[in-house]
Amino acid sequence: MENKKFVLTISEFAKRARTTVRTLRFYEEMELMKPERQNNSGHKLYGFEELARLQQIQALKFLGYSLQEIKSLVENDSDATKQLERSLPWQYKLLKEKRDELNRAIEAIERVHFLLAEGKPITWTILSSLLFQMENEQDQLEWVKEHFSEEITEQFSALPIEQRHQMDMEMLDWLETLKKLMSDGVSPESPQAINLAVRLSDIATKHIENKEELAKQMEKALESVETETVDFKFPTILSPEEEAFLEEIGKSIKAQYQSGQYGND
Repeated sequence: MENKKFVLTISEFAKRARTTVRTLRFYEEMELMKPERQNNSGHKLYGFEELARLQQIQALKFLGYSLQEIKSLVENDSDATKQLERSLPWQYKLLKEKRDELNRAIEAIERVHFLLAEGKPITWTILSSLLFQMENEQDQLEWVKEHFSEEITEQFSALPIEQRHQMDMEMLDWLETLKKLMSDGVSPESPQAINLAVRLSDIATKHIENKEELAKQMEKALESVETETVDFKFPTILSPEEEAFLEEIGKSIKAQYQSGQYGND
């Protein structure tokens, strides 16, 4: 008798189930939940069977499954548990990746907000460069893990947020200087350009304790990159033109070092 009493129209059911008529109609269109009963006016009726299916859909949505994936799981009740068991490890991995992505986005917002609160003049070009750098920090860290010792990798990855804020400000100033030197047509061989390269090295390595060991490992890492057959592209905040300009500065420093001029001025 109780089951017969729990027969509701779509609007009544939506209210009781704390969902919307629009959602229920959408589920029906997707064939996720198709009530078979109708009243005398031809309106679909919902009962305990539809409630159980709705709870099943909501539970799988809570686990992060898409509606198409949910449809595949619920279409065959006899095999649903096995399908769920097979898919859960992948779903777990996917949700962890989404969580990590959200955490990186939250940290990026905090870092950009800090720079704006400090009154730093940020153009959209510079902001895009900084956000690109932040977005790809994990890729950079993976490259560091592959080419550097565990000790140095730890020093790169364990920076507290305060130090990251400071590095962001220093990189912002450095990037602004780089763009100005290029717009002014300054030569890569000039003292200003060479000082720019030195500043970048200082910013990137000042939190590394053993800089001599870092230099050795960096040299090996660059050699391995040069010998790789793949088209290696390290994530960077720089445009191709800015990278080329820095490369010319590096060649100038190397030439001066070989001739004995570098460091003697």
